Amino acid sequence: MSLLRSFALAALANAASFAAAALLLPYFDIRLGGFVAAVALFTALAVALRRVSATLDDRLARPSAVLGGLAVTAAALVLTDAVVPRRGFEIEGPWTWAIVILVVWAAGVAYGEVDTQAPADVPPVEA
Repeated sequence: MSLLRSFALAALANAASFAAAALLLPYFDIRLGGFVAAVALFTALAVALRRVSATLDDRLARPSAVLGGLAVTAAALVLTDAVVPRRGFEIEGPWTWAIVILVVWAAGVAYGEVDTQAPADVPPVEA
């Protein structure tokens, strides 16, 4: 159940970041069908790529690894852009790409702060 909750929170954060970026940037165009597909695909790709990157290098597994997080976000956005049809999800221009990556990455960092919980085997803290 916590995995489903975590995925739902990630999708919500990604939806909010895509919507904010689309409202702010004239060269980031999302339509409803593309929005839904992009959020679902991006969320799945980001989760999968984070897990893969964590197995490649321990430093990338840390939530504070800025470059690793930016790389995962960029890779997931490139794959999402390649799969979702252009008429529903389109990012044009290098500056737009850079800003969208930063906005979506920042939302992911914020989501990570909200969706933190200790593993089940960690003893509770007593006051």
